[in-house]
Formats: sequence, structure tokens, C-alpha cells
Amino acid sequence: MEIIVYGDIHGCLEEFQELRKIVPKNKMEICVGDLIDRGEYKGEVIEYVRLNGIKSVMGNHEYKHLRKFLGNDVTLDNDQLEVYSTLKKVDLEFIQNLPIFLKFDNTTILHAGINNKIFLKEEGSYKVSHLLYFRDLDENGDFLSLGHNNPNAVYWGEVYDGHEGFIIHGHQPFEDVKKFSNSLAIDTGCVYGNKLSAVYIKDTKKPWEYEIFQVPAKREYSEYIGGFRK
Repeated sequence: MEIIVYGDIHGCLEEFQELRKIVPKNKMEICVGDLIDRGEYKGEVIEYVRLNGIKSVMGNHEYKHLRKFLGNDVTLDNDQLEVYSTLKKVDLEFIQNLPIFLKFDNTTILHAGINNKIFLKEEGSYKVSHLLYFRDLDENGDFLSLGHNNPNAVYWGEVYDGHEGFIIHGHQPFEDVKKFSNSLAIDTGCVYGNKLSAVYIKDTKKPWEYEIFQVPAKREYSEYIGGFRK
């Protein structure tokens, strides 16, 4: 099976449209989540993806808007409140139906990451929010929240053992597409002025064989604190 997977778009609709022009045509298209917030077209990407039949997994930004829609106690910043006010009911229902992960043969697509204790078919083995926020792990391989000060922290992709197949993910911005032994990070920080990336998986049974397509950001839409990973 052949698929195209796009990194975090974050409202960079024009770059997304340009990227779609240069990737191979007539393939299944999938986004790794975080379609909305921050960029110039903060909410419009949801409608664009929906109307063009593009698949996506849930990102932490979609999850936050969904929780608001479902009446949960969640705090949106001013930017997110503006976005939320523009989302149509059909867009929010689209978000509500986004899967947390997708699996095709030996390929798994999710937003952020997992650890080696998580088995995706065993829902009790993980918190959904962790799959949407994973970056660093502690000495025991457990989730660390953003802003931790653990000197022994390790990025999850560096130690992931491949038990859920080859994972393609976003969430953590890297300077360029970053390949680990059993995963591929494709968020290259378009919204922060870098570039938007897509990978063409020619065979989901062998996802480590891929081709990268990229377009540069038109400008820096949002400041990124902390710096890109290399």
C-alpha cells in the first residue's frame, strides 16, 4: 500500500496546498495531527482536509478543541478561543471522529509517540493524552511533561523498540525529517518559519523505504521557544 503522510500543518494552508502539488498523485493522504492553531489559516485547514477527503489522526491541538466542544474543563488561550469560534459544528464533529492512530501493515501513524510499555490495541495500557504529548521519557521509560528538568531524559524515538511497527509522527519540531531505528519524525516546524514536510511511503510493509517532499515556510507565523531538535 502506498501513502503520503504530512507533518504538522498548524494553519499553514498555503504551504500545505503547495506541498500537495508536488507529492505523488492518487495516493492515500494522511496528516499526523495539529492541523489547526498558530498559522495564518488557524481553523480553515480542518475544512480543507475534510472537503478534500484527506485522513488525519488526532493531534493535541485538535484534542484541546474537542474537549472544549464536549464541555470539559479546558483552558484555551486567546488565539485558540478565536479559532474555536470559527469552527463549524461539522468541523468539530470531524475532529471528534479522528482516530488516535492508524495502522497499515508495518506502518503506524500517530501524533506524538509511545513508550515500550504501551500496546495500542490495549486501551487500558495508556492515556490517550500521552499519545498526543509524548516527547521525553525518564529513566524508567515513563512520560515526562514538557518543561521537565530531568537530566537523564531521552527522546522516546531513540529507545522505541518497534513493537508497534515503524511509527511516523509529528509533534516535536526537528530541523529536518529525523529517522530513528523504528520511527520517523516529520514535524519540521513550518509554522515557526522552517518548512512543511511529507513522506511518500511506497510500501507500508517496508515503511523505512520512503521519499521526502518539502516546501519552505512563507514566513514565521509563530515564535518557537526552546529551539528545534536536530
